[in-house]
Order: sequence, then C-alpha cells, then structure tokens
Amino acid sequence: MVRRLSHLLTAGLAALLLCVPAASAGSLGFAADEGFQAAQSGNTAAVAPAQTLDAALTTLGATWVRVDVRWNTIAATQPTNARLPGNAAYNWTPVEAQLAAVRRVVLAQGTPSVLLSIGGTPDWARSDGGVGGAPGDPAWAPKRAAFQNFVAAVVAKYGSSAAAYEIWPSPNVQSGLRPQRLAGRLVAPGLLRVLTRVATTEIRKVTTAPVITGGLARTDPASTVDTPSIAFLRAMARTRIQADAIGVRLVPPGGIEVPADAGNLALSDPATIIANVDAYFPNQGKGIWETGYAVGSTASDLAPVAGVAAFKTAAANPRFGVSIWNNLVDTAAAPTSGLYSASTPLDNTTQKPAWHTWVPPV
Repeated sequence: MVRRLSHLLTAGLAALLLCVPAASAGSLGFAADEGFQAAQSGNTAAVAPAQTLDAALTTLGATWVRVDVRWNTIAATQPTNARLPGNAAYNWTPVEAQLAAVRRVVLAQGTPSVLLSIGGTPDWARSDGGVGGAPGDPAWAPKRAAFQNFVAAVVAKYGSSAAAYEIWPSPNVQSGLRPQRLAGRLVAPGLLRVLTRVATTEIRKVTTAPVITGGLARTDPASTVDTPSIAFLRAMARTRIQADAIGVRLVPPGGIEVPADAGNLALSDPATIIANVDAYFPNQGKGIWETGYAVGSTASDLAPVAGVAAFKTAAANPRFGVSIWNNLVDTAAAPTSGLYSASTPLDNTTQKPAWHTWVPPV
C-alpha cells in the first residue's frame, strides 16, 4: 500500500511538472545585448520619461528579454565541481550584466520575463577532444555529462527566475552546432536531442519553465555545410526530441525579408512554419518561439520595414508564443540592426524607419 501510494505521488508530481505554463500569443521581447544595456543610460533624471528604456519597451509592447548564457565564456577553464555555480572556475559576469539591465526595467506589469538561452562549448568540454577543428570554436558538440553539469549549475543559480529556457540556438548551421554530418549522415539533430534531454532533466528538478529547442536558422541555399531548416525540423521529429516548443531564428541571410527557398522556413510565411511543425509533430499543437530575429538597415533605409512587418505578423499568430527582436539599439557587433541608432540611445530623433513600422506615428 505504501509503495502504491508512493508511486501515485510520484506520478502526480510528474504530471504536475508536465503542466508547463505557455506564453500568451503575441508576447514580444528583445535580447539584452550591449545596446539594450547601453540604453539604461537613458534612465536618468536629465532625460525625459518618454525616452527611458522602460517607456520604449512599453511603447513597443515588449514583455520578454532574452539573456544569453554562453558556456564557453562562463567556464573557460574546467570547474572542479561543475554542478556548483559558486565554483571558482565560473565567471557569471556576462550573464549578470544582462540580468542587471533587465532588473532595472519596470514595466506596468513589472519586470520583463526572462528567456535564458544556453549554448556554446568551452574547449575542455568538446566531445571531439579538440581534434576536429581550431581551438576556441564554441559550436562543437559537448560531452553529454559536462553539458548536463553546466545546466545544473545554471538552474541552481537562476532556477525559476527564468521564465523559459532555450537549448542550443541555431543548431542547424555549422556555426551553431558541429558536426552537422559524419560520413555524409546528418547527426546534428540527434546531438540536439541529447542536449535538450539532459538539460530538461536538470531544469525539471527546479522549475516547470518551458524548454524550447534551439531556434532553427534560415540557411543560405548555396551553403554546402549547413542544414536547411525544414530538413533539420524533419530530422528532429525522427529523433523524437522532447521539448515544450519549437524554436526558430529565421533571420534572412541576405538581410531582407523575402519568401524563403523551398528548403527553408521564412518568418514572412508563418502558415508554412506551422504546417511543417504540425506535419512532423502531429497532434501535438506545438508552440513556436521566434527566439531571435533582426534585419539590417541604416538610419534612413526602409529595407527593414518588411522584416518588422513580418515579425509582428508572425508574433500575433496564436501558435507563436514569444518573439524576440535581437537589437533595440545598434551595436558594434550589429551596427545596423537596431530600432535606434547607436549614437544617442533612446533619443527620439534617432528612431529608425523600422521603429515607426513597429509603432506607427500618431
């Protein structure tokens, strides 16, 4: 009787953990990159309230922020006990800088929800032992146990303060996850399945926050090393990958949002994205999260207008949970992708045409 009661309690707990809360359709956000952090400089008494970061995000309807957790920068050297976030080998400063910027934002409904995006292999954790390519390449698949220990440290430190977790962004391109193929056979989807499974094991010990598969990138049709997003999605389904939602990062390779080639998904065609997800994950109603998107422009260039329009249209679809725009403000790494120019963040005179597509002027 006691054993049966214990079994029922365990089953009940498992069922409870599977009742994962979902983001409401139309939830918008930004990445907490250098431009987002720099925008905090606008939050001073000398700046009009309409120009503060809080007001800008409220105007844009943003309620989420993506924080990147790059394992290769946090643990450049191997920790002696990798499951303990306080180990001396860990340097959480890059994450803390992003989170500090997020915590200083006060929207009408409180601080934004945080999506923690985890990826990037340090050299010491590479499954190839460092023989497969040059040192310092964070795309190489990690040793399973090492990655699981790192995720354990992440959730021990941040736990339920994160509203969702993304596992290994852009896994279908060689700059995101390597190897894509071995002896001509596509292996990256299987690697992503393992990474997602071990990460979920650790996350579920602490929180019911949704787990999102690393956002699939839109590939260049001329590439001979990357895997088109539709082929990768199909292979993911064949591995029986388990996750609460499917991630996409469909930034167009040419920087202008146009319909994709036959092998790729495009944000401008959300119906095809949904149709492919439902074809390969039937009867599951999988949510879709755009975990990173941007198109480049100059301050006077109208090219990103189509990209912003596509982004907002997809985000409003009931099947899209959260949609993250990569750049609020231009940065050195992405000098033309922000909604504001880099010179004077959140100065209303430097709003770009993309901003006015997002929020039409009154």
